Amino acid sequence: MYPNKYLTELVKDALENEIRTVDFYEKLAADVNDIDDKERLRQICLDENKHKSMLSEMYRELEGKEYEPSDKKEPANEQRDVLTRIAESIDKELEGVELYRPILFALENKRFKNYLQEIITDEQNHAARLNFMYSKNK
Repeated sequence: MYPNKYLTELVKDALENEIRTVDFYEKLAADVNDIDDKERLRQICLDENKHKSMLSEMYRELEGKEYEPSDKKEPANEQRDVLTRIAESIDKELEGVELYRPILFALENKRFKNYLQEIITDEQNHAARLNFMYSKNK
């Protein structure tokens, strides 16, 4: 068990975010027509699943138990056009970076600090890829 409950809550929020994000990108990939964009979204989805695994490991070590996801679901996004959803996802990726920074600064475990550095870098790369997709399809 880790004594900092604030850190545990931040990791829990990050895990919930990753769970919603995987679902979002799976649905978005299904709606995209361009094969290269589908592959970009598939790769982003794989990264988000990797983040979920890393954060689950952190939560398990911090709390001494497995994380139980909430039943909260992201509102359906299929009504909005693909380009709007891509634009929104750029902002979400950059917001994710801001979510992960306080966790990074609060951690003492070197392995977990490295996890957070990797996650932050991935999120920034996702924003760049999504920006490319948005610009290409606009």
